[in-house]
Amino acid sequence: MRLKVKICGLTNFEDAALALRLGADEIGFVFAPSPRLVLPDQAAAIAARLRAEGRLEGRSVVGVFVNERPEAMARIAALVGLDAVQVHGDESPEDCAAFGFPWYRALRIGTEEEARTRCALPWGCPRLLVDAAVRGAYGGTGLRLLPAAARAAAETTRRAGREFFLAGGLGPDNAAELVAALAPDGIDLSSGVEERPGKKSPAKLELLFAELERAADGVGGVAPGLPAGSAHGAAEVGRRSAAREERA
Repeated sequence: MRLKVKICGLTNFEDAALALRLGADEIGFVFAPSPRLVLPDQAAAIAARLRAEGRLEGRSVVGVFVNERPEAMARIAALVGLDAVQVHGDESPEDCAAFGFPWYRALRIGTEEEARTRCALPWGCPRLLVDAAVRGAYGGTGLRLLPAAARAAAETTRRAGREFFLAGGLGPDNAAELVAALAPDGIDLSSGVEERPGKKSPAKLELLFAELERAADGVGGVAPGLPAGSAHGAAEVGRRSAAREERA
């Protein structure tokens, strides 16, 4: 098992750099109406500095969009250097099939039946991210998916041969527990590691990665973002621990 960790809703260089230093595999910028909205030029400047300092080697940058025109997403992806686009709106499989860039689908799920139906649609992407459905919201609510719906989404997504990413209400206090229960391929966190919308909490980020590592050690698993049995994994856990001590 290889757990990927994505820290989303980033709005500044310091938060992005810290997330990567602690072990995030992916960072996300929101290009849609949200308290975490970042302008394309701002995201491009953050990403360019991260690349110049060698912080993005082996990591990915993802852009979050809601009902955006494909040509606008393509333009922003090129400007920022996005590795993938994550669509959170009302896009159908047919809409997404026309995209000319790497993309993932985020689905807002309310019930077990909805999970089995929507996750089985012919999405032409390698990953589904599943979040809790909240009326009038496209994500970032901090609410958790119902357990039965989460299990159904995980089963249906895997059966279709796609990565299953879990989002919604995840934080340092419950991420390890939910990873153990659902064994997702990855987790996506935003509000659960914030001081306020758009500003990450260093303490919560540090605790998140510490808890994931502690849980992995306790069950013979792996640290987030690392292959099982990897010698690099042990070194990386030490690096992350040293990074936390450096900030203390």
